[in-house]
Amino acid sequence: MKEAQLIENDFTASWIHEIKTPLTAMKLIMDAQSNPDISKIETEWLRIHLLVEQQLYMTRLPALESDYVLERLSVQRLAVEEVQELAPWCMEKNLAVNIEGNDAAVVTDRKWCRFIIRQILTNAIKYSPSETSLTFRTVVTEQENVYLDIIDEGPGIQPHDLPRIFDKGFTGGNGRIHNAATGLGLYLAQTVAAKIGITLQVQSSQSQGTTMRMTFIDLNAFEIVRRGHAENIPL
Repeated sequence: MKEAQLIENDFTASWIHEIKTPLTAMKLIMDAQSNPDISKIETEWLRIHLLVEQQLYMTRLPALESDYVLERLSVQRLAVEEVQELAPWCMEKNLAVNIEGNDAAVVTDRKWCRFIIRQILTNAIKYSPSETSLTFRTVVTEQENVYLDIIDEGPGIQPHDLPRIFDKGFTGGNGRIHNAATGLGLYLAQTVAAKIGITLQVQSSQSQGTTMRMTFIDLNAFEIVRRGHAENIPL
């Protein structure tokens, strides 16, 4: 069964790489056009692109440990990179994006951390009403842990849904109303976060939006991991 799953993952990864070629060509064509209608097409293209990327990361997930590089990175810069990636969708809904708090350095893997932010941000954009705001807020604790809060002004999450939002396949009340949820985004975000040492928490109340908090461990924990690998010490 394991061998069959590996073969299936290889086929899926191969298909994704093949489909990315025409998607890239389409993006180049759209970038060269100035027609206002292109922006609508670009938003739909972005949704396809995000789904393809999500599937690619799903095939890589079982081998995450072999595709993991720790770096000291700006947490606000990681957030800005994802906002830039999703800018056409934000512009379509006329969403303002705010950055609050002082920037901080975190030790993490750039690619996988951005994947987590992307899943959270995608949900925030999807459920946010037009002409509202998205806020990224950074906080540094006395223990040198770093919080990144991603705050939206959407409908919030119903209290009875909160314990299940990270469950695989769970769409919740908002997902069924909008008929646009796969039940995979937050599940994948939580799965990756647990593997790379990030804690995810949610604070939400109906009609007052949702705050998703990413907590990054302090730098001392990174030093322990780094020394362990350098000296080949079992951790």
